[in-house]
Amino acid sequence: MFKLLFSLSFLLCGIGGLAQQVNDLKITPSTIKIMDNIERVILDYSISEDLGLNQMVAPPNWTEPIVALEFEIRGIVLQGVLGLEFAGGTHLFVKNDGFIIPKNTKVRIFNAGEEQLHIIEVLRPAYQERYTMRFDSFE
Repeated sequence: MFKLLFSLSFLLCGIGGLAQQVNDLKITPSTIKIMDNIERVILDYSISEDLGLNQMVAPPNWTEPIVALEFEIRGIVLQGVLGLEFAGGTHLFVKNDGFIIPKNTKVRIFNAGEEQLHIIEVLRPAYQERYTMRFDSFE
């Protein structure tokens, strides 16, 4: 009986330890609401300044101003149509398309569709306001 209780106790402690390990691996995002021309929501899963991981949801007609970012963005469109306007033209990305916004490139990011835009972004390094420059034109 003692062996059985000891084994059960050891097993339960092991499960508790495993649960703690899983909780140590879980990232709870911070919610960021940003007002551009229309409010959008970003769930920020970043845990360091070296690498950012964001999930963004933006309504129809949303647009950012023209920006140059001192970080690279790579992402995937989960829903909607992502528009990226550069000096040389506009590119559209739909569900399951991957995209890249090179570091220090002027771009206007916008929802180019009729429905909500939902994307996942990886930023290298992570977003910081000081790494963003705003412009009135591409010139």
